[in-house]
Amino acid sequence: MKSLLSLLFASVLSFQLSAQATLNSSCNLPRSGDHLVKQQVDYKAPGGKGVGVVWDFSDQTPLNDHYELNYRSLDAHSDTLVGTEHRTMYYYHLRGDSLYSLGYENPTTLITYRKPETLLVFPFIYGRTFTDYFEGTGSYCSRLDIHVQGKSQVTADASGMLVLPGGDTLRHVLRVHHRKRMVESMEPFTPGSSLRADTVPFVLDRDSIDWYLANDSSSLQVDTWRWYAEGYRYPVFESVEGSVCRQGSESPYFATSFYYPPHEQYYALDDDSDNRERRDGFVEKEYSVSNGNGEDGNGKDYSDERISYGISIDAQGELKIDYLLNESADVLIGLYDLQGRQLSDVRRQEKPVGRYTETLSLAGFPDGEYLLRLVVGGKTYGEKVLKR
Repeated sequence: MKSLLSLLFASVLSFQLSAQATLNSSCNLPRSGDHLVKQQVDYKAPGGKGVGVVWDFSDQTPLNDHYELNYRSLDAHSDTLVGTEHRTMYYYHLRGDSLYSLGYENPTTLITYRKPETLLVFPFIYGRTFTDYFEGTGSYCSRLDIHVQGKSQVTADASGMLVLPGGDTLRHVLRVHHRKRMVESMEPFTPGSSLRADTVPFVLDRDSIDWYLANDSSSLQVDTWRWYAEGYRYPVFESVEGSVCRQGSESPYFATSFYYPPHEQYYALDDDSDNRERRDGFVEKEYSVSNGNGEDGNGKDYSDERISYGISIDAQGELKIDYLLNESADVLIGLYDLQGRQLSDVRRQEKPVGRYTETLSLAGFPDGEYLLRLVVGGKTYGEKVLKR
């Protein structure tokens, strides 16, 4: 696995060119009517920051493999979106270039933000960060009034490649870290108290929030890391940590992770043409080879200082790769669909200088375009192949 990850890391670096993942409102906003099934898995620590990171999430164990998330409009005339999961409704609103949290509601607790919390500002790229303050009121079991206030920071702190449970890989992945610190206070519920509060003009006091976060006997901190892959509307992986902060020290009290299988987003989301075009566009960039050596209808060939190869498909659907190694190298060969999903076992061998032939069967696959990927000594080559 270590040598495989080394090759993946090398391929990440070779793809940095114009392949930086970007979150934008047309491709990454939640949509009314979307239904997702994600999996709760063993907690996975977020790992390092920076560019060219390889995250290996291949060995995660499912804890709950059917964790539903649904989005709907609040009503026919509302621009408020409701996301429902785990018996809790979360309220969202898009204004300008920003996505806000308006609060949440479940059978015991209702929180409404008088100053909404900013969740994302579009477009969002690696290195971008912002800080926001929020404040809200609510109730617990209609017996206690709740006041909550806090501060959040959102940073796109890493980009790279992600190895999914099962071993498939996604490139052009952007990780977004959301850190939220807050203090809560409760007091016995008084009928009409919320009505009286609404008659008082609200002014957010940032200095007061900073003071409470620094001096209150305890505060809560929630860190959420979300991994977004280019061409997918929702995260593909998420890790959440919660801590209680007392007198400068943090005491963890929960940690969990969620896996959003990419095929759920690819097949289950209706009419997501924006993301389909982005996936296809990045596939074109990564796997189009301008070689000038000519193509006929039956195959392709390419040559450089490391390798010369020719590929063809016969009438039985056998993909044949003939290649000449000009220097000893590790060689990795794999077949993928246009969404980047791995279709064949990845063949990896260390080979000396010489001529070789590999064959991959396409007999069980429908007609259409596929992606052949070769990694030779850490350098990545790619070809589109057409099965007719």
